[in-house]
Amino acid sequence: MVYVKRHEAFYPKQFSKRVIMLKYLLLLLILPAAAVAQPAYIHHENGSAKLKAGKFAESVLDFDKAIKADNTYFEAYIDRGRAYQALNKNDLALADFNKGVQLNPKFAPGFLYRGQFYEATGQDKLAIDDYTSIVKIRPDYVDTYVFRGQLYFRTKQNDLALADFNKAISLNARNAEVYYQRGVLFDSQKNSVEAVKDFTNAISMDANMAKAYFARGKSYAFRAKNQNDAVADLSKAIELKFPGEEVFKLRAMCYTNLHQDDNAVKDYTALELLKSKDYEVFYLRGQAYARLKNHAFAIKDFNKALTLKKDDVAIIIARGNSQFALGKTKYPMAQQDYNKALTLDENNAEAAYGLGLVQFETGKYTEGIETLTKAIKIKPTADAYYVRSKCHHKAGNKKNVCEDLKKAAEMGHPEAKKDVVTMQCN
Repeated sequence: MVYVKRHEAFYPKQFSKRVIMLKYLLLLLILPAAAVAQPAYIHHENGSAKLKAGKFAESVLDFDKAIKADNTYFEAYIDRGRAYQALNKNDLALADFNKGVQLNPKFAPGFLYRGQFYEATGQDKLAIDDYTSIVKIRPDYVDTYVFRGQLYFRTKQNDLALADFNKAISLNARNAEVYYQRGVLFDSQKNSVEAVKDFTNAISMDANMAKAYFARGKSYAFRAKNQNDAVADLSKAIELKFPGEEVFKLRAMCYTNLHQDDNAVKDYTALELLKSKDYEVFYLRGQAYARLKNHAFAIKDFNKALTLKKDDVAIIIARGNSQFALGKTKYPMAQQDYNKALTLDENNAEAAYGLGLVQFETGKYTEGIETLTKAIKIKPTADAYYVRSKCHHKAGNKKNVCEDLKKAAEMGHPEAKKDVVTMQCN
């Protein structure tokens, strides 16, 4: 359980330690030592110091003494509840929070800490109720609206969440967290323009808010014109130690869109060093290697991806394509991959086209015509028509050659347009 920091804005200014000690020394002078027991607030101060220092079990002992000295000391119950929560003694923590709130139903921190306890234990409705109680007691406390807004958002009450975030901003326009939270809400509603504005505001207030750079970079990543902006933000998030794999995957995607496959490979390699078990990391790095014409490394990555996601058709086809690109000695392995892909998905046009291409290159023209005809029926492409025309040419079917060349040329195949003239297909 995460230890909840004391919210000082809720508390009135306390007596200084000097004043407290002077009062206590005066009491010692007036009364016999045996007759003087430490007052509850002294035990509470001791416990609070230990709580702040992370000495939770020791702080409980002091809070026990404070409550024994004054069983109506509501702050001691609340703080002991916080200590119990940090010690994962949730039943005791909740009992103390309840007692503190019961003793002083106007003490806002009681509702705050109990609300955060409910939130941490997945009791969102009860947490919202406690935050609402705080609003009634302290309507000017910004964080309450932020906390409640987050819960409204989590429970899909977006209108109420937006109202809370707007209220928090109206109370304190320099709160980076609330701008970030509202940006996340806008982003979830596909309103990337407003989301980016809020993330930018958050960053202007907190230049080290890694999650805001990541969120803005993520919004930019899905805009074609903002790929460089996305890379800059995601790089900043990485510099600020933003956790998780997604930041590297997103930046790699942007590098791919920018045709910087060498940088994409570096990001996927960083993910490998993070012990990623995501098959896409290796599949996408394999594709980047393939675009860089490094097919041997691409095949290694496709093999790794297939150990993480067995019999994935797209990966098998990608491996087949790289096997084919390595030349005729690898054609049998490419053919094996295309056949396997078709076994798993008999209506896969890309696998059928790849197999037909292998059959053409290995002189199996009749089989190639049959396979490419299947590919065209599934999904007509200029490449499939063009390669089938070459199979027909080798098989001596001039009429079919011209029909396929014309079709490929109509679909934009550059070589087909030249061959239509060469073969006198007009």
